[in-house]
Amino acid sequence: MKRLIIALLAVGAVSVYAQDSRSTAAQISAAPTAADKVPAKATENSIAIGVTMTDGNSDTLLGTASYLHERKGDDYALRLGLDGAYGETDDERTAENVKGVAEYRRLLSERAYLLGNLTALYDDIADVDYRAVLAIGPGYYLLKDDAATLSVDAGPAYIREKVGGETRDEFALRFGERYERKLSETAKVWQALEYLPLAKDFDDYLLNAEVGIEAAVNNSVSLRLVVKNAYDSTPAEDREKSDTTVIGALAYQL
Repeated sequence: MKRLIIALLAVGAVSVYAQDSRSTAAQISAAPTAADKVPAKATENSIAIGVTMTDGNSDTLLGTASYLHERKGDDYALRLGLDGAYGETDDERTAENVKGVAEYRRLLSERAYLLGNLTALYDDIADVDYRAVLAIGPGYYLLKDDAATLSVDAGPAYIREKVGGETRDEFALRFGERYERKLSETAKVWQALEYLPLAKDFDDYLLNAEVGIEAAVNNSVSLRLVVKNAYDSTPAEDREKSDTTVIGALAYQL
């Protein structure tokens, strides 16, 4: 049996940038009415599908599918995501998982925000019947302009899971970081990191990392490449601590 070991190196680079000074014309204006406000709109609403198949000396199949919805208003940002994967090699399952994410950010100022995050995971190969993580806490944009954002947040988290047939409830701390940059009007990159140590034992933790790049083919279709790594310091018996997935897919804008 052969294994593919992929090393994921996530390098967070803080961009140095200069903000253009804004000249303000002296004028007195009335308070904006409801008609003056620009309604919030979806900045991303897509479905991505990827399939890899071989037939011959080895029979392999890997299928991935994901849904992503992002919406931003004047004082909030919402991100909803759902992705899953199924794989076989010579009629033996190598992947079967589903993960959902709901994240809401309420802006307190131009850069400070409050975060609410809920994730749910099922992974048969890792023997995770379910894992739900609810986290809240303050956050701050270290970098925020039209081209790029870099945010960090931290706070308490509650984990309920059934792993290896054992159910447990734990309180943890959550530290998150996310970087996004537009390469052009039709291309972007992103990187995210999430660290969840248990409050009672920092040697027991979860670490999730993601790096991705996407470029448009036309107005409706884009190519997406994503590398994800999920690390569990205390996995189920006879399971690996680290799981890495490389996903190449076509994304369709809805």
